[in-house]
Parts: sequence; C-alpha cells; structure tokens
Amino acid sequence: MMNIASLIKHLQLFEDNRKKSVSRLPSPEKRVDYADAIAKCFIPCAKRILAGHFEVKNNVGGANITREIYPTVIELYYHEEDDGGFQDPIMYHTDYRKRSELKAKRETYFTLTGLDSLPYYPIGSLNPHTSGIDVTFENSEKRYRASFLIREYKVIYENKKERTVENSTEIYDDLLLNGITLDNANWIDWVDGKEEAQLKDRSWRRNVPDYERDPKTPELWIKKEASGKDTFSVGKYRYAKCPLNWQFAKE
Repeated sequence: MMNIASLIKHLQLFEDNRKKSVSRLPSPEKRVDYADAIAKCFIPCAKRILAGHFEVKNNVGGANITREIYPTVIELYYHEEDDGGFQDPIMYHTDYRKRSELKAKRETYFTLTGLDSLPYYPIGSLNPHTSGIDVTFENSEKRYRASFLIREYKVIYENKKERTVENSTEIYDDLLLNGITLDNANWIDWVDGKEEAQLKDRSWRRNVPDYERDPKTPELWIKKEASGKDTFSVGKYRYAKCPLNWQFAKE
C-alpha cells in the first residue's frame, strides 16, 4: 500500500493511548466499563481514519483509472489472548474463535492443523472476511488482536458517479478493484484528510449480539437471547444487542 506510513501512524495511536491507560483499566469482567476505556483509546484513531480515504488504481485497456473509497462508519474489534484478558467473541481472527468453532467431526481449526495459535497480522493489513474488510492493528508483544471493519463508506467511481454504501460486503467489488495482486503492492493508496473528522455518538456494532459465559462450559461464550428493547433478530432467534458501543460514525 502506498503512503501506508500515514495510516499506520493513526493506528499506532491506539497502542500509545492504551499504554497510558493500562494501569487504570477496569477489570475485564466489567465488560462495558472496560470497553468504554478501550473505545477512548481508539477515538483519536477514528477521527483521523474517518477524515481520510483510500485511492484504488487500475489499468484497463492502457488507461489508468482511480476510484476513491471514503469510510463513513467503522467498527472496532478488540480481543486479548492472555488468560483472563478481555474477550470479543464475535471477532474472527482470534485464537478463541478458532478453538471454539467446531468443524467436521467436531474438530476445531487447531486440532485439524496441529497448530497452537494464529499469527498476528502486521499493522495496517487488510483482512477480508464474511462481513467485509477489516484493517488490522494487532500487537503480538501485548498479545491483543485489534481491527476496524469498514461498515459503511462513500465511493467515487472512475466515471465520477458517487454513492453511499451501507452493505459492508459490497466493498469487495468497490475496494478490491484488482483483486489482491501478488506482483504489485501499489494498487492502493491512503490519503489523509486535511483535518480530523467530527464523530457522532458511539453506537451498537451492527448485527453483533451481547454474549454471556456458557454456564455449562465457562470458557465458552454464548449469544444472549432476549426480547423487547435493544434486541435484534437473526432468523427465528432474537438477541440482546452488544452493549459495547464500538461503532464510530462520521458526522
């Protein structure tokens, strides 16, 4: 990625702020309080990220084209791998997720592969998954996984047509204009904004349920079924909304 140093600098603010706050962090068992402290570490990052945009470039028939992707809503995902650390069960790229997801014949990723853990992504990596694309800022030394999902964005196409996108998985076609090429890393560029973005109030991560410890197997988390206010449905089930409020939107 071209100009990645600027984006990495914004993401590194998270660890800088976390380091200053670590001695004052609540117990991870106080999940909402802990999540609020972590959110405050990320707010300076969010203001800079939501002020900037990606430029995606391609060559079609000898003509160079450029597409601009402006994140407008991003969601934080943060998980600590140490025993007793804060866990974010919904996050994809974690050892917990790979240990708890049962595959064929009730095997897990680790029992099938013989591996002990997932490697940590380099800061600023793109992580495509079933919900869209994350930009990662994991830390192997501190043993935490962290990323933001581009939940909504504005795109200006090479023909100058502009639209706002609320479906996060459409970004596969809009951002990965060339796929993920192996012979050229200069197909995408980060462009800083001129000033920090103003943020709306933090809110619920879309389609993320609240979790609670499984009373039968306390090392596992289960989705909290509920009814009434602050719930949402998936198929025939209704769940409590995740209370962590890790969605950050541009005003």
